[in-house]
Amino acid sequence: MGLNKLGFILALLSACSATAKDIVSKSVASRVHPSVSTFASFIFAIPFYLALIGLSYIFGSQPLSYTGPFIWLVVARSLSDAFAEAFKMKALQVGDISLVSSFLSLSPLILALLSPIITGDRVTTHDWIALILIVAASLIIVRRDRHTGMILQMRAIIYACLASIAFALNSCFDRLAVVNSGALVAGFSMTVLAGVIVAPMAFYRSSAISELRANFRDFLTRGAWETLFMVAKLAALQFLEAHVVSGIARVSLLLSVLAGRIRFGEQDTLRRIGSAVLMYLGLIVLLMGHL
Repeated sequence: MGLNKLGFILALLSACSATAKDIVSKSVASRVHPSVSTFASFIFAIPFYLALIGLSYIFGSQPLSYTGPFIWLVVARSLSDAFAEAFKMKALQVGDISLVSSFLSLSPLILALLSPIITGDRVTTHDWIALILIVAASLIIVRRDRHTGMILQMRAIIYACLASIAFALNSCFDRLAVVNSGALVAGFSMTVLAGVIVAPMAFYRSSAISELRANFRDFLTRGAWETLFMVAKLAALQFLEAHVVSGIARVSLLLSVLAGRIRFGEQDTLRRIGSAVLMYLGLIVLLMGHL
């Protein structure tokens, strides 16, 4: 199947939005407990979804329909998303944003293993070569890290790997969900349910309300990026296979490395950029297989 240009553009937009979202998450990580930050990532996206759905409904371009299979997909996706965000927030709390983003790059390989089983998408030889290059680049990232405690970085790696597995499941459920409903309705439904699922963990902390109030502006900004990321990703999945969209999404890695250096003063930037270049070679192979 040829690579759809609109799908490619939407996947790139999703990748850029993901980077912006992660920058905000890292900036608040030292001030907010991961469970509260996870809850905020969902709840502060809801106003933006409602605005977009309202506009789409007015102009008659977004069907508001819910089928039985779609509801089950929303439940499954919300559960996996809740775990994915929780693991990612924990990883960002103890590790560098560029390191965490690199290990989140494992999700395309995991997705290639899961897609034929869950979604029925075919994974080609080009796809496997590309995804192996991406994973190899991720391993180079952890060869050494002089400037931060290795114990903390290993914890970040473990959390990021767990998040990668959950994000791979997310993409499978996303791919199936957009067949049954539009991107806006799917994204909104999954976001609301995921917020409900993580709410008890967030409000178990007595300081949850004060943390949400103190970081209201940052959370609202991240909510906008979360909405754009999710809608663009779901829309891209209407045109491309899940593992292709996930591979294109790795464009966010280099942006995260540069942001980690400029915004947070993270070190070992050259080595991480070198690993990012290797990942982009994998991305080029992935795209060549779908031209």
